[in-house]
Amino acid sequence: MRAGLLADIILGESPHLKDLVRHFNVLVLNPSGKITGFNNHFINHSGKTEKQIMHQSFAKIFDSDEGKVELQMCVKQAMKGIPGSISFGVMESKVTFKGVILPVYDSGNTPSNLIIISKEEFSTKIEEYELDNFWNLATQMLGEAGIGTDVYENTNRAKKPRILLIEDKKGIVVRLFKNLVKSTDENLMLAPNSDAALLMASEFKPHVVISTDEPLGKSTISQVTDEFKSKYNSSTIMISTIGSEIRIEDGWLDIHVKNQTDSVVKILDLINQLYW
Repeated sequence: MRAGLLADIILGESPHLKDLVRHFNVLVLNPSGKITGFNNHFINHSGKTEKQIMHQSFAKIFDSDEGKVELQMCVKQAMKGIPGSISFGVMESKVTFKGVILPVYDSGNTPSNLIIISKEEFSTKIEEYELDNFWNLATQMLGEAGIGTDVYENTNRAKKPRILLIEDKKGIVVRLFKNLVKSTDENLMLAPNSDAALLMASEFKPHVVISTDEPLGKSTISQVTDEFKSKYNSSTIMISTIGSEIRIEDGWLDIHVKNQTDSVVKILDLINQLYW
C-alpha cells in the first residue's frame, strides 16, 4: 500500500468508509495481528498514546468479556476472509468498544490487512459521589452481614488489633498516620525500617502490618509479608497514594478511597472489620 490503508480510505473514492473513519473508532491490523494504523477518535477514546499501541499485538493490549482467546479467534477468522463482530476493552480507562472486524484485500484471495471499526459502547469511571458513598455502602453491607460497624476510635471491643507501621522510602506511612504515631496507643507501633519491624514483632506480635511496597531497610516487603504470616499469622497491608486517592492492598483486597482528613480512621475501621 503506497500511502497506507488509512490514507487510501480517507483519500479514496468510497464516501461510506470516509464517513466511518470520520465518526467512529478505526484500527488497522497487519496479517500478524499487530496494530499498524488508527484514527484520532480511537486515541482520544482509548486513552492510549500512539507509542503505546503502534506495532503492538492487538490481542495482547486489549481484552474482552470473553477473554483474549476470543479476540485472537476474531482476528484469525478475519484473516481467513470471514468478517465478524468484535468487542474489546481498555481496562485502565474502563472503555468498551463494540464493532466489526473486516478483511481488506490488495490483490489475490488473502487479506493484506484487517480493519476494525467500532463505537465506544460506554465509559465507566468512578464518580466523586460514588467515592463519597463508599463507606455508607460498606457499612450497610457489613450491617446486613451481621458485622458491627463502630468506628475504630469509638469501638467498644474488649481489644483492638495490634498494628505495626513500617516507615517507607517515600514517607507515605508517616505522612498518612502522623496523628496516630504521636498518640500513646499501646496497640500501635512504628518501626523505622523493615529489619527493625521484624525484631519488634517478637514481643509486639502484630495482627496487622502496614507499609508500602518500598519499606526502609534491607528486608523487602515480600520477605516481611512472608515472615509475619508464618510466625505471627499477621496480615500485611500495602498503602500507596494515587493522585487524591489512597490505595489499600493486601493480596486479595484492593480498595481506593479519597485522601481526606477522616480517611485514616476509616481505614482502621476497615481493618477492624476485616482482620479482627
